Amino acid sequence: MPDLVSDFRRERQDDGSVALHFTPAEWRVLIEDRSFLSQPDNHYSLPRRWMGVPVEIVPDHGFG
Repeated sequence: MPDLVSDFRRERQDDGSVALHFTPAEWRVLIEDRSFLSQPDNHYSLPRRWMGVPVEIVPDHGFG
């Protein structure tokens, strides 16, 4: 059985910060919603944020 722990990537960093992970398609759906930019804590370009939380774009949810 493979060692799955060796490539485990924690969602919470050592400094306590977290990031939301979205595929490019998921992120596109969010930012195309007309209400996305009406919220001051959302930002579509770097640094990407949704509801004030940093966003990382990943190729798929199996990444990392």
